[in-house]
Amino acid sequence: MKEKEIIKKILELNKFKDSNPVQKEALEKGVLEGKNLVVASLTSSGKTLIAEMAGLNIALNEKKKMVYLCPLVALAREKYEDFKRKYEKLGIRIALSVGAYDSADPWLQNYQYIISSNEKLDSLVRHGAPWLNQVGLIVADEIHLLNDISRGPTLEILLTLLRQLLPRAQILALSATIKNAQEIARWLKAEVIKSNWRPVKLYYGIFVGNKIKVFGKKIYNLRKGFPPEESIAEDTLLMKKQVIFFLSTRRNTEALAERMAKIVPAYLDFREKIELEKVAKKIEKALESPTSQCQKLAQCVRNGVAFYHAGLVYSQKALIEEVYKKRILKVITSTTALAYGVNLPNFRAVVRDIKRYSPGLGSIYLPILEVQQMFGRSGRPQFDQWGEGILIAKNKKEERELKEHYIKGELEEITSKISEESALRMHTLALISSRFCNSERELMEFFSKTFFGSRFGSTILIYEKVKKILEFLEDCQFIKSMEIMTNDESEIRFLPTKLGKRISELYIDPLTAFQFIEGMKIAFSGFNDFTLLHLLTTSTEMKPALNLRAKDLPGIEEAIAKNEEIFLIPLPDPFDEEYEEFLREIKLALSLFSWLNEAREEEILKNFGMTPGELHSRLEILDWLCYSLSEIGKIIRLPREIKREIKKLRVRLNYGIKEELLSLVRLKGIGRIRARLLFDAGIDKISKLKKKSLQEISKILKSFAIAKKIKKQLE
Repeated sequence: MKEKEIIKKILELNKFKDSNPVQKEALEKGVLEGKNLVVASLTSSGKTLIAEMAGLNIALNEKKKMVYLCPLVALAREKYEDFKRKYEKLGIRIALSVGAYDSADPWLQNYQYIISSNEKLDSLVRHGAPWLNQVGLIVADEIHLLNDISRGPTLEILLTLLRQLLPRAQILALSATIKNAQEIARWLKAEVIKSNWRPVKLYYGIFVGNKIKVFGKKIYNLRKGFPPEESIAEDTLLMKKQVIFFLSTRRNTEALAERMAKIVPAYLDFREKIELEKVAKKIEKALESPTSQCQKLAQCVRNGVAFYHAGLVYSQKALIEEVYKKRILKVITSTTALAYGVNLPNFRAVVRDIKRYSPGLGSIYLPILEVQQMFGRSGRPQFDQWGEGILIAKNKKEERELKEHYIKGELEEITSKISEESALRMHTLALISSRFCNSERELMEFFSKTFFGSRFGSTILIYEKVKKILEFLEDCQFIKSMEIMTNDESEIRFLPTKLGKRISELYIDPLTAFQFIEGMKIAFSGFNDFTLLHLLTTSTEMKPALNLRAKDLPGIEEAIAKNEEIFLIPLPDPFDEEYEEFLREIKLALSLFSWLNEAREEEILKNFGMTPGELHSRLEILDWLCYSLSEIGKIIRLPREIKREIKKLRVRLNYGIKEELLSLVRLKGIGRIRARLLFDAGIDKISKLKKKSLQEISKILKSFAIAKKIKKQLE
């Protein structure tokens, strides 16, 4: 397909008449000629469409694959659905690859577009995915998240690896406007496209008194005597628009949503109320047993409002996004969870809380880049003529400060975060395990090619850390060293052990693996469900543990005293610095132990100060850690009895059940609640269930439809 045909087809599929200035510059700078580009332009400026042009060119003309990297699973799902809708009709096969880190996913061989999370593609590289050499285009979305301490190191190492594994592959790095785009481009050997163009202009403003001063646009006079949030919401609703409020904590989002639920219903029509009622019921039933948070969220949604944070489960978030896109939901109150990626038809983004608590630092101001990301959620093509990003000031003095810092201030530079120790441990072992680096010299050469090395021109700042990590990995027997002679000089080479390679494939921190192995040595002397759970909670992957409250301590101390002889880690001294973290881990283990013993979800959340989203995300990580522990157990030759207990624990955690229900949950549609109803009715085995009539099962489960499905399975 010729260049003009590609452009025409992309514009047609996206319902545009012509390419915009950012896209035209990308074409001029060779996006369809395989040139590497760093595109740093405002939200909604059409960056994704540049990637789509390059992707179609790679797939149809070069017969190669596009890998589209996303920092968030939600963003990956959104891109997958969008690309699938547009490009499957052209015969392009599109795949979504996220999670499940212990696989090379050979099935991806048959797909031209692969939408993946950064971590998933990193794991595919570790597994030596056989189709990787067919990749001709790598798109790194939200490249500014190199700056993020949790996500940045993996993205940086991954891009460095891919550049060496696939030297001919084209790289497109996409971002909102960033200060040091030239530095990132120099690292990626790319051209820079930096633009402030936006199809829908975004204006910044500040609320003070009873006015919103939108700079360069207008002044809104709002109702007097109303709190700022209600005033802004009312003004937005009168314009028949939508608004997102960004707040610092989950509690704040929920409190504001409940306040908003008192004023929004007046702006809903009959059809919208019916639709919102349907969505509210789905949100309420997202879990097998609705929690108070589910009920609170459902009630807010009935009134045209939703709170959105990491404490929600995925299905609830997806429903909120869906109904907001339909413009039926009018107001969202959110933490930074909505600041990145997800495309919503929003007119106003209001950053109410410009400070956030940071451990060890206290209350700190948000970075300018983060505030601009939040503002960028506003003013979408096809919906608005302009968008607004609003800050709230308490007085004139604060108004001046906010204007100088956030409206006129310069963006922060993006910096590397690979010197973070946990990331260095994981990636150092991975580089040795994949035989990509075999010596200290090769490792330092690799790190010199990262953004860190490019930025500082030296790796001396991480040299000592890498040396200590190599010693740690060798002491753990994850790698072994050997001295060889090259050009009359001796050099220490590193090789992965079978255990080290497996740990790298399992995508867990080597420190976690070491703690597991040491714990399993102690397990020979005895353990129970709780102490095995506690071992899992000590892992890096389960950090941070739960916050401590004064009322938690009696239960924690009781658990320590009860299990003192069978803990699978050496207990810290109560006067040591680590003791408080140990107590936090015990609290987390107790919350999961309650789940394992069939405590009601609402009870767990209340007793341990958790949210449904937090509980379920912890359980998801635990599932992977149990699997990893089982796999490590095969190599270190754990006794069959211990391996059996680990496997049983994994299944029980999945359902939240006692051991006596394991047989019953094998049936589809039988979870923790229905299995308990059957057991309490004297049915403890599937063989007994087979003997029961449809009417008897229906009576026990209080559902004829479920009973019918179960009976069909049994037959």
